[in-house]
Amino acid sequence: MPADPGSLLITAQDVRHALVCARRVWLDAHGDPALRDEAAPETARAFALGVQHEASVLAAVGAAVEYLPVESWAHGVALTRRLMARGVPGIAGACLEHRAPLDLTDRLFTVRGRPDRLVRIAYAGTQVYAPVEIKRRRDPEAPDWAQLDLYAWLLSQVQGITPPGELWLGATDLGAPARREPHEYDEDRLMDALLRAVAALGAPEAPPVRLEAHCKTCPWQTTCRAAAEREESLDLLYNVTRAARDGLAAAGLARLADIAACAPEDLLAVRGIGPATAPRLRANAQALVERRPVWYGALPGDLRRGGWMFDLETYQARGKTVPWCMGWCDTAGATQIALVAPVQLPEPLTLPDGQRLTLVPDSDTAWEVLAEAVAAQAGPICHWTGYDAAILRGSAPAAALAGLEPRMFDLHAAFKGAVSLPLPSTSIKVVSAYLGFVWPENPDWFAAYLDYQFWLESGDEVALARACAYQRADVQSMAWVWRWLMANDPAR
Repeated sequence: MPADPGSLLITAQDVRHALVCARRVWLDAHGDPALRDEAAPETARAFALGVQHEASVLAAVGAAVEYLPVESWAHGVALTRRLMARGVPGIAGACLEHRAPLDLTDRLFTVRGRPDRLVRIAYAGTQVYAPVEIKRRRDPEAPDWAQLDLYAWLLSQVQGITPPGELWLGATDLGAPARREPHEYDEDRLMDALLRAVAALGAPEAPPVRLEAHCKTCPWQTTCRAAAEREESLDLLYNVTRAARDGLAAAGLARLADIAACAPEDLLAVRGIGPATAPRLRANAQALVERRPVWYGALPGDLRRGGWMFDLETYQARGKTVPWCMGWCDTAGATQIALVAPVQLPEPLTLPDGQRLTLVPDSDTAWEVLAEAVAAQAGPICHWTGYDAAILRGSAPAAALAGLEPRMFDLHAAFKGAVSLPLPSTSIKVVSAYLGFVWPENPDWFAAYLDYQFWLESGDEVALARACAYQRADVQSMAWVWRWLMANDPAR
């Protein structure tokens, strides 16, 4: 149901976003809905994992909750109030709403929020409902507290008392919250966030683009990136801090072309930019302006020895990162895969698409299968970023670790230190696709994981083939990048 036509609508998400990105608040209210990236993998994945985490945490704590069969927002608000009047122990997905003036004008604002959970507690000599917000991450962020402030304020309009709340973070091995942080209502903090939202909603045009890490899960990322490209914004530079970007702009280097025209040594005058950063920064700007690869460094000699490309897939199980699939290939792309399955000993399996697997009973065995396979051929074991090596150190048995760790080689670091592409990031998907590698349809690790889970439940080998096609593409894409580096290295 839309808000009262005589009032402006502010949601709990607006309050969160106002503290992070005013442009997001404005676009959510005034942007063309057809330009939203609703199907973006990062956005869909974050939502799905969040819903899954909330459900598992509530189940682990044995929460007594009423789930609302909401037909409309108005119905949800009415049902929430009826359940609160009945005094039920807890409510999941409550719908809270209040209309009030928030600024110095006569305007009314309709303020809405939907807490993850309401729990009935004894407080101030009576029984009240307190809000609980549940997050997958283990550390709080400033918007979490403002969001809980909003829920507490909305509840005070219904029950006459402003309750405390809790922020539940992460999960223990048993699935319960790893941290339960108490929340106390802060009116000044809430009003600051609300007035920021009001200002953003009332702006005559979208606030300036600021590309940050959180943009990857925003449905407006494509729209904002296109605006940044039109403006030759410094925000397009990857792996450059906000402080460094602001320092560049303050030094009169406000556009990519300005940086591309500088000598690297001229950039050293900007605070936060050192001898190692300056050449990469200039090359990145030059690549974006000229829309071509720009070489600026040397590749490590070990990389020319060939070797292996390696990648793994993991999932979170009771607060731990657990590998479920590992893939590796030689520089020509011949791929092997080890997959955790309900077997007692390693077993071979050939999928409908011809990919051969080794089914293993656990990740320890997968590491051992990998170590044995790569022992026959020398050379580095290339991976993309330090994630794979960190999982190796944290989960491999001692013998496999001793044989694998000395050979691990971060291909991503070598790539970044030698060449810059006209791209928004250096993820393997973005880099390899630019260089001509063709990824399977819908290349997303979470979709692959769901296909794997479906195979475990149903035995559907077509679903498993899709999951393994993603794993195969991950390692073959690295081999593709390696071959491109060898063919185009100006030092050869």
